[in-house]
Amino acid sequence: MNYLAQKIRHIPVLVDQVLDWLITVPSGWYVDGTTGTGGHTAAIISRLLPDGRVLGIDLDPESLAIAREQLASDLSRITLRQGSYTQIPLFLEELSINTCQGILLDLGLSSYCLQSSGRGFSFQSDEPLDMRYDTSNGRPLYEVLPQLTPATLASILSRYGEERRADAVASAIHHEAVAGRLTTSGALADTVKDTVRGPMKIKSLARVFQALRIFINDELNSLETALELLSNILESGRRMVIISYHSLEDRLVKRFLAREAKDCLCPPYFPKCVCSHTASLKVLTNKPVIPTPEEIALNPRSRSAKLRVGERL
Repeated sequence: MNYLAQKIRHIPVLVDQVLDWLITVPSGWYVDGTTGTGGHTAAIISRLLPDGRVLGIDLDPESLAIAREQLASDLSRITLRQGSYTQIPLFLEELSINTCQGILLDLGLSSYCLQSSGRGFSFQSDEPLDMRYDTSNGRPLYEVLPQLTPATLASILSRYGEERRADAVASAIHHEAVAGRLTTSGALADTVKDTVRGPMKIKSLARVFQALRIFINDELNSLETALELLSNILESGRRMVIISYHSLEDRLVKRFLAREAKDCLCPPYFPKCVCSHTASLKVLTNKPVIPTPEEIALNPRSRSAKLRVGERL
């Protein structure tokens, strides 16, 4: 294992709960659509029989390289692919697989991205302000920011970060960006700190960095796209497990599961159903599963995690 792999200490969130909900049969194909550095993937393969297999996918090729090292002893049973979880059906098709026995999406930002990617994900670092998971696609955030109007920036901060002082922060970011001074995560953090003072400063920093990360990676649209695809590739009676970390993601997941558990989506005042929608999932978690106090003490980054489960009808 190389030095970087040793340096990244990633603790999978809700790992026991994931395994208990996800694995209904200890064989067949399971999909980890957000492999990261391999924590959940390793846990899943450890619970399967020798003929069980895992397809691991991640947008970040650097995280996937670490996962390949961490999972080296099990790579005969694990297939790793670099890409988006929206491509799960494509990757399964390449393996001549029509349906799988379980799907996991852990939507959290990996420890590697925060600690060692060098792409400006954390407001506690001073790195190039890139924020892309896959640097081979699109442009880094520092190139995009100067082209955004204050109104567009405010909309991004409000929609994706639920930032209360979105207008003021957006104006400050725009001013620094067009002047060419906003090329690092440290400069962005300083701009936010100079604008939002007092006890809300840290929360605003987290919200602004979250919003811009979601924006540059188009995360919510990708999640919506993936959700529409996933139930169709699950075998009947098998499950999708999704862990979200902020209200925007959790709201999308909750609404999707609730919708797909209904046989009709027509407004209640319609005299009869005209939508022809049929339920495809059963919701198994009426309330989200959350970490125990013991897990939060061990891994503080798990504190906002919410796990929801849907079972294919």
